[in-house]
Amino acid sequence: MAGHIARNQGLCKLIESKGADLAVARTIDLLFWADDELAAHRLAAALRNRGYGKVTLGPTDDEIWSVEVEINASVAEVVENGFTEQLAQLAMDNRGEFDGWGTSV
Repeated sequence: MAGHIARNQGLCKLIESKGADLAVARTIDLLFWADDELAAHRLAAALRNRGYGKVTLGPTDDEIWSVEVEINASVAEVVENGFTEQLAQLAMDNRGEFDGWGTSV
């Protein structure tokens, strides 16, 4: 969690420095890694069960799988520790890892 918290703080500062409001909803990508295809499908299903509708997955050149979710939320919501903890735990429960998030400014 410490790594996520530090990264979130840095991203918030960068976004604010560009004049964007952290409280305004925007398109945000949530990024995950999974150990293999089965884990990627399990993680994608778990994310869909949580109400995330726009989930994509696919293999990488490194023989792991990428799982991405597109949501509409504010940066302030996404950087809440509880939100991050839930995503990290969901990923771990499905042999994956929550890598973080990104958005355009």
